[in-house]
Amino acid sequence: MPLAALAVVAVGTAGWALLGPGRSSSQADDAPSRTATATPAPASPAATSAPPSAGPTTLPDPDAPSIAFFGDSLTVGVGAPPERGYAWQTAEALGWPIAVVDGVGGSGFLAPGEGEPMPDRVDDVVAAAPEVVVVAGGSNDAFRGYEPAQVQAAATQLLTELRTGLPDATVVVLGPFVSVLLGGTQEDAMTAAVRGAAEAAGVPFLDAAELVGSATSGRQGLRPYLSADGLHPNETGYGVLAGALAERLPPLVP
Repeated sequence: MPLAALAVVAVGTAGWALLGPGRSSSQADDAPSRTATATPAPASPAATSAPPSAGPTTLPDPDAPSIAFFGDSLTVGVGAPPERGYAWQTAEALGWPIAVVDGVGGSGFLAPGEGEPMPDRVDDVVAAAPEVVVVAGGSNDAFRGYEPAQVQAAATQLLTELRTGLPDATVVVLGPFVSVLLGGTQEDAMTAAVRGAAEAAGVPFLDAAELVGSATSGRQGLRPYLSADGLHPNETGYGVLAGALAERLPPLVP
Protein backbone atom coordinates (compact mmCIF):
# COMPACT_ATOMS: atom_id res chain seq x y z
CA MET A 1 0.00 0.00 0.00
CA PRO A 2 1.46 3.41 -0.92
CA LEU A 3 2.36 5.78 1.87
CA ALA A 4 -0.40 8.23 1.00
CA ALA A 5 -2.97 5.46 1.27
CA LEU A 6 -1.64 4.46 4.67
CA ALA A 7 -1.83 8.04 5.79
CA VAL A 8 -5.39 8.39 4.59
CA VAL A 9 -6.52 5.78 7.09
CA ALA A 10 -5.81 8.28 9.84
CA VAL A 11 -7.77 11.12 8.23
CA GLY A 12 -6.19 14.23 9.61
CA THR A 13 -3.55 12.87 11.91
CA ALA A 14 0.13 13.37 12.37
CA GLY A 15 0.53 10.34 10.14
CA TRP A 16 -0.15 12.73 7.29
CA ALA A 17 1.49 15.77 8.50
CA LEU A 18 4.51 15.99 10.66
CA LEU A 19 7.17 16.05 8.02
CA GLY A 20 10.28 14.18 9.09
CA PRO A 21 13.85 14.70 7.96
CA GLY A 22 14.30 14.71 4.23
CA ARG A 23 10.59 15.16 3.62
CA SER A 24 9.37 18.48 2.35
CA SER A 25 6.62 20.02 0.34
CA SER A 26 5.72 23.41 -1.00
CA GLN A 27 2.82 23.36 1.40
CA ALA A 28 5.03 22.95 4.43
CA ASP A 29 7.32 25.70 3.18
CA ASP A 30 4.45 28.11 2.56
CA ALA A 31 2.54 27.44 5.76
CA PRO A 32 3.33 29.33 8.94
CA SER A 33 5.89 27.37 10.94
CA ARG A 34 4.43 28.50 14.22
CA THR A 35 1.32 30.11 15.54
CA ALA A 36 1.20 31.19 19.15
CA THR A 37 -2.11 33.01 18.96
CA ALA A 38 -5.61 32.12 17.93
CA THR A 39 -5.09 33.92 14.62
CA PRO A 40 -2.21 32.62 12.48
CA ALA A 41 -0.73 34.39 9.49
CA PRO A 42 -2.68 33.75 6.27
CA ALA A 43 -1.64 30.57 4.49
CA SER A 44 -0.43 30.53 0.92
CA PRO A 45 -3.01 29.37 -1.63
CA ALA A 46 -0.74 26.37 -2.18
CA ALA A 47 -1.32 25.37 1.42
CA THR A 48 -5.02 24.85 1.03
CA SER A 49 -7.02 22.29 -0.85
CA ALA A 50 -10.31 24.17 -0.77
CA PRO A 51 -11.44 27.80 -0.85
CA PRO A 52 -11.00 29.51 2.53
CA SER A 53 -13.88 28.92 4.88
CA ALA A 54 -15.90 31.73 6.34
CA GLY A 55 -14.81 30.42 9.76
CA PRO A 56 -16.85 29.86 12.89
CA THR A 57 -20.50 30.81 12.77
CA THR A 58 -21.01 30.77 16.55
CA LEU A 59 -19.21 32.56 19.34
CA PRO A 60 -17.61 30.62 22.20
CA ASP A 61 -19.46 30.35 25.49
CA PRO A 62 -17.81 32.90 27.82
CA ASP A 63 -18.47 30.60 30.78
CA ALA A 64 -16.81 27.60 29.13
CA PRO A 65 -13.21 26.62 29.93
CA SER A 66 -10.51 28.20 27.78
CA ILE A 67 -8.44 25.73 25.80
CA ALA A 68 -4.87 25.66 24.47
CA PHE A 69 -3.44 23.43 21.75
CA PHE A 70 0.26 22.59 21.88
CA GLY A 71 2.15 20.63 19.24
CA ASP A 72 3.43 20.44 15.69
CA SER A 73 2.22 21.18 12.14
CA LEU A 74 -1.07 19.47 12.86
CA THR A 75 -1.60 22.04 15.59
CA VAL A 76 -0.59 24.81 13.17
CA GLY A 77 -3.29 23.53 10.83
CA VAL A 78 -1.07 23.11 7.78
CA GLY A 79 -3.23 22.10 4.83
CA ALA A 80 -6.35 24.03 5.82
CA PRO A 81 -7.34 27.67 5.46
CA PRO A 82 -6.37 29.95 8.36
CA GLU A 83 -8.14 29.09 11.62
CA ARG A 84 -9.68 25.91 10.16
CA GLY A 85 -7.21 23.36 11.51
CA TYR A 86 -8.30 20.87 14.14
CA ALA A 87 -7.53 23.24 17.04
CA TRP A 88 -10.01 25.87 15.90
CA GLN A 89 -12.62 23.37 14.78
CA THR A 90 -12.41 21.49 18.09
CA ALA A 91 -12.87 24.70 20.08
CA GLU A 92 -15.75 25.70 17.83
CA ALA A 93 -17.48 22.31 18.23
CA LEU A 94 -17.17 22.58 22.00
CA GLY A 95 -18.01 26.26 22.23
CA TRP A 96 -14.82 26.83 24.24
CA PRO A 97 -12.69 29.97 23.82
CA ILE A 98 -9.12 29.47 22.61
CA ALA A 99 -6.40 30.66 24.98
CA VAL A 100 -3.52 29.91 22.61
CA VAL A 101 -2.59 27.72 19.65
CA ASP A 102 1.13 26.96 19.82
CA GLY A 103 2.45 24.77 17.02
CA VAL A 104 5.78 24.42 15.25
CA GLY A 105 5.97 22.35 12.09
CA GLY A 106 8.24 19.33 12.40
CA SER A 107 8.67 19.71 16.15
CA GLY A 108 8.24 17.17 18.91
CA PHE A 109 9.25 16.45 22.46
CA LEU A 110 12.87 16.42 21.27
CA ALA A 111 12.70 17.35 17.58
CA PRO A 112 13.13 21.12 16.98
CA GLY A 113 11.47 21.12 13.58
CA GLU A 114 11.23 24.59 12.08
CA GLY A 115 11.75 26.31 15.42
CA GLU A 116 11.91 25.05 18.98
CA PRO A 117 11.06 21.63 20.45
CA MET A 118 7.95 21.55 22.57
CA PRO A 119 9.65 21.68 26.01
CA ASP A 120 11.21 25.03 25.10
CA ARG A 121 7.73 26.48 24.52
CA VAL A 122 6.03 25.43 27.75
CA ASP A 123 6.31 28.92 29.22
CA ASP A 124 4.38 30.38 26.28
CA VAL A 125 1.49 28.01 26.93
CA VAL A 126 1.55 28.63 30.68
CA ALA A 127 1.52 32.39 30.10
CA ALA A 128 -1.79 32.06 28.23
CA ALA A 129 -3.39 30.62 31.41
CA PRO A 130 -5.65 28.06 29.71
CA GLU A 131 -8.00 25.86 31.69
CA VAL A 132 -7.55 22.91 29.33
CA VAL A 133 -4.40 22.00 27.36
CA VAL A 134 -4.25 19.46 24.52
CA VAL A 135 -0.66 18.28 24.01
CA ALA A 136 -0.03 16.49 20.70
CA GLY A 137 3.42 15.24 19.72
CA GLY A 138 5.77 12.34 19.16
CA SER A 139 5.51 11.55 15.46
CA ASN A 140 8.36 13.85 14.45
CA ASP A 141 10.50 12.36 17.18
CA ALA A 142 9.91 8.96 15.61
CA PHE A 143 10.67 10.24 12.11
CA ARG A 144 13.95 11.73 13.31
CA GLY A 145 15.00 8.51 15.02
CA TYR A 146 14.98 9.56 18.66
CA GLU A 147 14.90 6.70 21.13
CA PRO A 148 11.46 6.17 22.70
CA ALA A 149 12.98 6.19 26.18
CA GLN A 150 14.46 9.63 25.54
CA VAL A 151 11.16 10.90 24.20
CA GLN A 152 9.29 9.50 27.19
CA ALA A 153 11.63 11.30 29.57
CA ALA A 154 11.28 14.60 27.69
CA ALA A 155 7.50 14.26 27.45
CA THR A 156 7.21 13.42 31.14
CA GLN A 157 9.24 16.50 32.03
CA LEU A 158 7.13 18.70 29.73
CA LEU A 159 3.87 17.44 31.22
CA THR A 160 5.20 17.85 34.74
CA GLU A 161 6.15 21.46 33.99
CA LEU A 162 2.72 22.13 32.50
CA ARG A 163 1.02 20.75 35.60
CA THR A 164 3.29 22.80 37.84
CA GLY A 165 2.72 25.99 35.85
CA LEU A 166 -1.02 25.34 35.45
CA PRO A 167 -1.99 23.49 38.62
CA ASP A 168 -5.73 23.96 38.08
CA ALA A 169 -5.76 23.14 34.36
CA THR A 170 -6.75 19.85 32.74
CA VAL A 171 -3.88 18.55 30.59
CA VAL A 172 -4.75 15.93 27.96
CA VAL A 173 -2.23 14.11 25.79
CA LEU A 174 -3.15 13.20 22.21
CA GLY A 175 -0.79 10.43 21.20
CA PRO A 176 1.18 10.23 17.93
CA PHE A 177 0.02 8.51 14.76
CA VAL A 178 3.20 6.68 13.91
CA SER A 179 1.60 3.23 13.65
CA VAL A 180 -0.86 4.45 11.05
CA LEU A 181 1.81 6.16 8.98
CA LEU A 182 4.08 3.14 9.00
CA GLY A 183 1.29 0.69 8.30
CA GLY A 184 1.31 -0.88 11.74
CA THR A 185 -1.77 -2.24 13.44
CA GLN A 186 -0.44 -2.43 16.99
CA GLU A 187 0.68 0.31 19.35
CA ASP A 188 4.18 1.32 18.29
CA ALA A 189 7.07 2.09 20.61
CA MET A 190 6.71 5.87 20.31
CA THR A 191 3.02 5.76 21.15
CA ALA A 192 3.83 3.59 24.15
CA ALA A 193 6.48 6.10 25.23
CA VAL A 194 4.07 9.04 25.04
CA ARG A 195 1.39 7.02 26.81
CA GLY A 196 3.92 6.18 29.53
CA ALA A 197 4.76 9.87 29.94
CA ALA A 198 1.08 10.73 30.37
CA GLU A 199 0.68 8.01 32.96
CA ALA A 200 3.80 9.13 34.82
CA ALA A 201 2.53 12.71 34.91
CA GLY A 202 -0.96 11.62 35.91
CA VAL A 203 -2.78 13.10 32.92
CA PRO A 204 -5.31 11.52 30.51
CA PHE A 205 -4.05 9.95 27.29
CA LEU A 206 -6.11 9.68 24.10
CA ASP A 207 -4.98 7.15 21.48
CA ALA A 208 -4.99 9.24 18.33
CA ALA A 209 -5.11 6.35 15.90
CA GLU A 210 -8.00 4.73 17.75
CA LEU A 211 -9.84 8.02 18.11
CA VAL A 212 -9.74 8.91 14.42
CA GLY A 213 -9.97 5.32 13.22
CA SER A 214 -13.27 4.85 15.04
CA ALA A 215 -14.58 8.14 13.63
CA THR A 216 -13.84 7.02 10.06
CA SER A 217 -14.78 3.36 10.37
CA GLY A 218 -16.41 2.03 7.24
CA ARG A 219 -15.67 5.07 5.10
CA GLN A 220 -14.24 4.59 1.63
CA GLY A 221 -12.36 6.91 -0.68
CA LEU A 222 -10.79 9.09 1.99
CA ARG A 223 -8.57 11.02 -0.44
CA PRO A 224 -10.94 14.03 -0.22
CA TYR A 225 -9.84 14.47 3.40
CA LEU A 226 -6.23 15.16 2.38
CA SER A 227 -4.70 18.45 1.32
CA ALA A 228 -2.78 18.88 -1.92
CA ASP A 229 0.50 17.62 -0.45
CA GLY A 230 -1.01 14.22 0.31
CA LEU A 231 0.30 14.35 3.88
CA HIS A 232 -1.63 16.95 5.83
CA PRO A 233 -5.41 16.98 6.26
CA ASN A 234 -7.52 19.57 4.54
CA GLU A 235 -10.25 21.47 6.37
CA THR A 236 -12.64 18.52 6.15
CA GLY A 237 -10.03 16.08 7.42
CA TYR A 238 -9.26 18.30 10.37
CA GLY A 239 -12.98 18.44 11.02
CA VAL A 240 -13.10 14.66 11.42
CA LEU A 241 -10.32 14.80 14.01
CA ALA A 242 -11.96 17.77 15.73
CA GLY A 243 -15.31 16.05 15.96
CA ALA A 244 -13.80 12.94 17.51
CA LEU A 245 -11.75 14.97 19.97
CA ALA A 246 -14.70 17.17 20.92
CA GLU A 247 -16.58 14.05 22.00
CA ARG A 248 -13.77 12.85 24.25
CA LEU A 249 -12.68 16.05 25.98
CA PRO A 250 -15.69 17.14 28.06
CA PRO A 251 -15.77 14.05 30.32
CA LEU A 252 -12.09 14.64 31.14
CA VAL A 253 -12.65 18.18 32.39
CA PRO A 254 -13.91 18.50 36.01
